[in-house]
Order: sequence, then structure tokens, then C-alpha cells
Amino acid sequence: MSWFKGENPSRTEMRLELSLYLGVAHGTKKHVPRTKVLLGNLWMQAHSRPFVDVWPILDAMADVTALGTVTGASIKSAFRRRLLNLQGGRCCYCRRWLVSTAYAKPIEHILPRHHYPQFSADFWNLAVACSDCNGAKTDDVWGDISKARRRYPSAQEFTDAFHPRFHRYDDHVRYVRLETNVSTVVLFTGLTPQGQHLCTSLLHRIAAKETLVENNPALAPAMDQLRSFEAKAEGMRLERFGAFREALDKSIMRLIE
Repeated sequence: MSWFKGENPSRTEMRLELSLYLGVAHGTKKHVPRTKVLLGNLWMQAHSRPFVDVWPILDAMADVTALGTVTGASIKSAFRRRLLNLQGGRCCYCRRWLVSTAYAKPIEHILPRHHYPQFSADFWNLAVACSDCNGAKTDDVWGDISKARRRYPSAQEFTDAFHPRFHRYDDHVRYVRLETNVSTVVLFTGLTPQGQHLCTSLLHRIAAKETLVENNPALAPAMDQLRSFEAKAEGMRLERFGAFREALDKSIMRLIE
């Protein structure tokens, strides 16, 4: 199932999708008009020269109005609900279930904001991933999109890298995830140049990590507890916990490699 009909989304379909999102840009209806203004301001600030990474500004946002306070967390929560619905409740990369789980659901910057700060709050540059994919992808730059451009690239320009908002997953990647009460096996196969790039750049590592963790009776429940805590603590500034998770992930990846 896809939100667009053709091989790539048309400008008309993109305008409609953006309009539908802006209509639910906040979970509280009375805050939607103000949220639209705040998002527009962030977009303009990000695209000013020199380009600005506005994601930390959104994180810390607490805009007080006569109707109440609009926070960055509430804006991100509404965006996450909208995107998870479009993604069928699954991670945009590995297709792991994210609905009805206690796991964190980080918002993923497809073109990393470290290299593309102008797109740090761009509607089309954001998707919802699992914490494993979000952490493993880090600031890797996919494709050859110019870092100096001001306008977000069209779907047709992503010819050498997978874009989860512009590409249908099933057209580019096949996956098998087999689970029993004692073991898990995950396999990914790229069907197109974009799908093959996604597999070699990210999914093969994710599959290896998931297989290693889920088949270890001591490690699997520990990782479940960490993910559960990460979800409950979302929005909190837990720098030491983040550093610990990053170090743990790197250690696991070294075992795999």
C-alpha cells in the first residue's frame, strides 16, 4: 500500500499529503493553527544562509499561547502518528513492527542533518525508524545529493539510494523474518540499485545484529529492557544513557564484523 499511485509521487500528490499532515500537525485540534506557524518558521530558519540545524530548537520548544503550550515533543508525537500510519506501523528501513511495542520510535533524518542542516525540519526528509536502524545509520550520507542545495530533491533524483518516503519498499527490497520461541532469522535482498544500496549500507548489519541478539538467551531480554526504558524516557536528555547505548551497539557490531 502506498500514498502515491505512479512510479514516483507527483507534485499534486505531494501537496495533498503535506496538506493532510498539516491538518493533524498537533494532537490537540486547537493547537493546529499555531503549530503550522511554528513549523513554517522552523523551515524558513533552516533554509536561511548559512543553513541552520533547527532540530534542537524543535526539541526544546515550549511555545506559550492563550490556548496553552505547544511543545516540540507534542509536534513530533503527531508527526510520528501520521508517518507510522503511512508506513503500516513498521520501521521505514528494516520493516520491524513499531506499533503496539514498548520500543522507541525515533524520527529518522533521511539526509542526515549534520550534513544537510537545511533539511533538518523538512517534511519529506523525515521518517520513523526503529532505534537499531536509526543508530546504525548515524550520519552516513547516501547518494550524491549536493549539500549546498536549498530545495529538497525530487523523488526522481534518488537514483542510487533508497528513500523511504519516495520509494515503495516492496519494489526495492524483499525480506524474510522467521521467529520461533527460541530463535530468529532475518534476511534482506535488494531488488534494485536503491534496494541493494540499502541492504549493503544498513540492512545486512541490522539482520546480523538482530540474529545475534535475539538468539542469545542472556542478551535478548537485556536488550528488550533497554529498548523499553528508551521508549519511556523519550524526550528526556539522558546523555550518559545515550552514550552507553552507542558504545553497546558498537561493541555488538564489532562482534558481527
